[in-house]
Amino acid sequence: MTVSAVPRIIVANGSLRTGGFRERVLAAREAGFDGLGMHVRDYANLRLAGWTDADLRAVLRDNGFDLIEIETILGWDDPPESREEDGLRREQLAFELADAVGARHVVAVGALTGEARDTAAEGFAGLCDRAADHGLLVALEPQACSSITDLQSAVAIVRTAARPNGGLNLDIWHATRGAWPRAELAALSRDEIVVAQIDDGPLTPITTDYLAECTHYRMAPGEGEFDIAGFLSVVYGTGTTAPVSVEVMSDELDDLPVRTAAERLATATRRVLSGMG
Repeated sequence: MTVSAVPRIIVANGSLRTGGFRERVLAAREAGFDGLGMHVRDYANLRLAGWTDADLRAVLRDNGFDLIEIETILGWDDPPESREEDGLRREQLAFELADAVGARHVVAVGALTGEARDTAAEGFAGLCDRAADHGLLVALEPQACSSITDLQSAVAIVRTAARPNGGLNLDIWHATRGAWPRAELAALSRDEIVVAQIDDGPLTPITTDYLAECTHYRMAPGEGEFDIAGFLSVVYGTGTTAPVSVEVMSDELDDLPVRTAAERLATATRRVLSGMG
């Protein structure tokens, strides 16, 4: 697999956590990314600061750039009558952002506390149906810091929901730390993969706090010990045309100028992908 084999490469919201929207768009475009992601929290903050949807569209249009990925919807797996205000607000913001800029997909994660919900498959189906009205694919991300901890559980939810716009967000961080069997990845159909997220890190955790580790200590692709080539070979061996999203949440990157961080990530990603035959 080479760079040209990947349809699009996105810089995720968490990779460029400093700087304003215009600065991030310009930095990502100049670094050679095909698009970027935005968190609903950042969208809400922009609106509070006086930005309009027309302002967002203008920045993207003037730079010939796309906002492709939206993060993150929570609470969809709870029974409708039990959904918390935060989850409802996140979903509303995600849909409003998609309507404003024409995003491709939104990422959904399971509840951050408690056990997996019995209503998860039903909730995911409902979320997909609502997202479809806004032209969105929905990418369910299994992660150890949520109630949907592993690939097998996420696949079961996606397949039970059986929605054409519903699938998976496969993050190498969670795949590596969760020791997801490669055979399970290889058994996925191409249409079940909405996006593949890459990053890097040490094989031995730095801390015992999983959430802190994956939001502060990630590394640019190729700078750690993860088998990125093997992961992507299996994922794209399914025939998927899903984009790659580069998600490197790192305190070290946060200390760099936004343009420097974007260029470092783009260069590292190109190096990793171009080295795959």
